[in-house]
Amino acid sequence: MGYPKYTPGSQMPVMKDLSEDTRKKLKNKRNKAIKLGLSRFLPQLKALGFILIIISLLYVAVTRLNYLFFKTSYFEIKDLEVVGNNYFSKEQIIKTAGLAPAMNIFGVNRESAVENLFKEPHIKNANIEFEGLYKIKIIVSERIPKYYVKAGLAFYEIAEDGIIISTEGMGEKDLPIITGIDTAGLVAGNSLLTNDNYFVAQKWLTQLGEKILKNISEINFSSVQNPYLILFNGEKVYPKSADDFKKRYDFLNALLDNLRKNNVEPFYLDMRGDHIVVRPKKF
Repeated sequence: MGYPKYTPGSQMPVMKDLSEDTRKKLKNKRNKAIKLGLSRFLPQLKALGFILIIISLLYVAVTRLNYLFFKTSYFEIKDLEVVGNNYFSKEQIIKTAGLAPAMNIFGVNRESAVENLFKEPHIKNANIEFEGLYKIKIIVSERIPKYYVKAGLAFYEIAEDGIIISTEGMGEKDLPIITGIDTAGLVAGNSLLTNDNYFVAQKWLTQLGEKILKNISEINFSSVQNPYLILFNGEKVYPKSADDFKKRYDFLNALLDNLRKNNVEPFYLDMRGDHIVVRPKKF
């Protein structure tokens, strides 16, 4: 039996006007169309389901690994070694770095630990090394005080690279003292190399050398053009230059010995000319 004939302008046939056989055929066609539409999306649905399963498995795995690595004692630091420290104790270095025994090895931030060490002016170089899963090695080199810079009643300890190590010295160490340097606003960790007077003073001290420096108590650079030295016996000397003072140092010592033998106490000695001029104290 065929479908009811439809002509333009006439009313569309409805389901109840169709025969039972026709209705079954239309229903089957609709079901086939729905199945065909679903079959087109079936590969995508399978892929999506597979992705969801993988994500779930990964989440479980990451959660388990996170617990294993960070929440258990399997990966705790068992040994902390410190190398190169003299001024600081091993415990102080470890604490300054922000590390501790039993700390999780995966929670250690090497860059952060090194930065913490560099905040301490005594530390010149620092490095953190991992040795296996349970040991950390802290390697440091420390600054040592080379000079004092006198600031009021305080003695600033200065390293060879111009860094202020400490501002709390009392002059108790056997170090050359530089005076006449502006230290206003400076704190431990700052550099004095940007200070012109200090830069020239340090150059002088380097040129004079350790042997001569052992006999110099103070070098004053309040005036770069006319610095003066105070020897350990208290004699005040105006040198022409560091190089000239070094060349005539032995002659100066011989002259001072002769003055002492003759009970002459100099107020100062002027070496800025070709001959050393002695200005004795007045009695």
